Amino acid sequence: MSTVLQEKQTSTRAWLEERFQESASDKPADHAYRQFRRDAYKQLQAMEFPTRRDEDWKYTSVNRILITPFQYGRLTPVSAAELAGTQIPGLETIRLVFVNGNWDPSLSDMDHLPESCTLLPVEQAMEDTAIRNWIQAQSEYTGGTGQNAFLPMNLALGNHGIYLHIPKNETVNRPIHFIYFNTPGDQPHFSHPQIFLHAEQSSTVTIIEDHRALAGAGTCFTNAGVWVDLEANAQVHHYRLQQQNAESYQIHNTQVHQDRDSVYNSYVVDLGGRIIRNNLSTELDDSNTETHYYGVYLADGEQQMDNQTFIDHAMPHCQSNELYKGILSDRARGVFNGKVLVRQDAQKTNAFQQNSSLVLSNGAVMDAKPQLEIYADDVRCSHGATIGHLDESSVFYLRSRGIPEPQARLLLQQAFVGEVIHNMHLEPMVEYVDALIATKLNALTPVEQS
Repeated sequence: MSTVLQEKQTSTRAWLEERFQESASDKPADHAYRQFRRDAYKQLQAMEFPTRRDEDWKYTSVNRILITPFQYGRLTPVSAAELAGTQIPGLETIRLVFVNGNWDPSLSDMDHLPESCTLLPVEQAMEDTAIRNWIQAQSEYTGGTGQNAFLPMNLALGNHGIYLHIPKNETVNRPIHFIYFNTPGDQPHFSHPQIFLHAEQSSTVTIIEDHRALAGAGTCFTNAGVWVDLEANAQVHHYRLQQQNAESYQIHNTQVHQDRDSVYNSYVVDLGGRIIRNNLSTELDDSNTETHYYGVYLADGEQQMDNQTFIDHAMPHCQSNELYKGILSDRARGVFNGKVLVRQDAQKTNAFQQNSSLVLSNGAVMDAKPQLEIYADDVRCSHGATIGHLDESSVFYLRSRGIPEPQARLLLQQAFVGEVIHNMHLEPMVEYVDALIATKLNALTPVEQS
């Protein structure tokens, strides 16, 4: 390691130590949650933060994150109008609101959460021995994309995590909407959102992570962790919307375990942020499981969006489907590194993976690395990646029908990502996301006024 890098790592660890001591001081020394965080911090101390010398991080530098002395964000007021701006038309939700990483119960609305479900702050949930053991088991798994220092950093520094338990045979009819605001402050701040979701046998739930920055939020870093455990025949629909500002950094780790006959659907939409890194891993632990990943990323300016996915087929008769599409403009950079592992016992696996990107300018760059690693001999697997420009013959066709060129290009871009969006299982989400994407595309491609 170079002297400069050593000094940088030393400086980073110094402010991490300060933040850890600051956040841990409000709990008794023998509190289970404090011990849990202390163990995570020891793990963090034993790890190095990734550099571009690491294969999975060679296109994304985290130096800007590590050299910024972030502080914990404070709970600040959010106006009624700003809260109303998070409403998804046509969709009634159960709402949890976090401001700069702090849970704000006064803005949250959990009245329609079924009484049989359990929703608790992690520190309170860990007072129950069974829950504590389950949380520890989930957090100890570091396979797939989870082999990075930002996961133990989340566990060590996070102080407003949520534990959510859906009992056997329960269907939660309203989506649970986690809203994470970053608001203006006088210094760079960070937060470490946590969701531990335990979906028991034959249960069904939809969660929506909504990360956004209010006007003037400044420099902020969101280091999020989500752990999902699906028991037999459970269904989880997991949406993640990211609309941070141009000075925001976000690293998001999701770890999923699936038992037999379960279905996990992931829908990721990235529109904002300066540097965005998503690590998404699923382990299919028994037969007849289904895993579906759908992702859209739109980047312009100097935005960088890096998606790393891993699907581990460990058992036979399972299915996975992965479709990510992105549009890059200006000097933006996109990265997709998706790996599907089919182990020797995973016969009769059906796995599909596709990443496609449109590059609209000479300054934009896309790096794609789809991977299949197969050790079984009776499988149906395919993968691919395409990087290109808009089809000019299609543009010409639309222009010949009287549509101005900017509008023609906009329509084709919407249709390109629409293939992903229309896999969402909630129609209000399809319409809402489609409108967000149209707004972003209008910024990428000016539309002539008629």
